[in-house]
Amino acid sequence: MKERFKKIFLVSIEVINWLESPGFLGRMRAGNILLGMFILIGGLLYFIEGVSLVLNGILMGLLEITTFTLLFILSLRSYWLKPPKFIRKEAVNPAQLFDRLSHWSFFYGIIVYSFFASFFIECIYIAFIKLILHINFDFSRSFYNLFFSTTAVFSVCYFMYHVSVKDVSIKAIKARIRLYLAIIATITIGLFGFSLKEILLPLITYLGVGLAWLSFFVEQVESEEKDSSSKKLSDEKRLEKAEVRIKYLEDELELLKKGRRTRKEGEELSLITNEKNTEL
Repeated sequence: MKERFKKIFLVSIEVINWLESPGFLGRMRAGNILLGMFILIGGLLYFIEGVSLVLNGILMGLLEITTFTLLFILSLRSYWLKPPKFIRKEAVNPAQLFDRLSHWSFFYGIIVYSFFASFFIECIYIAFIKLILHINFDFSRSFYNLFFSTTAVFSVCYFMYHVSVKDVSIKAIKARIRLYLAIIATITIGLFGFSLKEILLPLITYLGVGLAWLSFFVEQVESEEKDSSSKKLSDEKRLEKAEVRIKYLEDELELLKKGRRTRKEGEELSLITNEKNTEL
């Protein structure tokens, strides 16, 4: 489980670095992709003008999806809403902020970063549903639910990144999870009878779901580490026993050389010793 998450995060980092690397005309590759899409779709719209409104909508949908997908991916490398100095410290972008395990970076992620990430995802969703599929859909509450879902996903990704990539101890992560669950439970009790519960209760509920899944993933990583440790210990014990046996056989050969063992016994001991060395 730990290695799977680590691979996902490292691949994601490589993709972001590639999009930010210099491309054609000294611009970022992300800019090259966006410019290419504008030229391609703009040219197609020019040549098929008035032919089909459906086709026009599909092309515009593809352009919007490309634009907001790039904004979503690169949102980790620029602040859309810059946090105060005491929160960001030396971090120049959200990626550096989230690289540090702290309460402030986590709260910034589940509120500010999740809001903008949800906005970009919502734009992609609307472009796909309305412009490409041409389905009429009420989006009045979709962003509301999407934002809360994003906070839950961010919670899982935030802590699993620190477990798998930064090698933070499972004990420290589990302590954070218990703390946040306790805070959620306390806030939930305190909201009864207040109008704010209509806004905060869904957020707390989704965060609780995210932390529940996070607990499962953390337990899986801890179980895998225990299994790996047990296997390593078992291998070390077998190796230690083999080394003791070889030492005994070598001592027996030394006795043979001093004339305390017959030649036949010596040949048998030599053969056994060579076999044990080969096994190791």
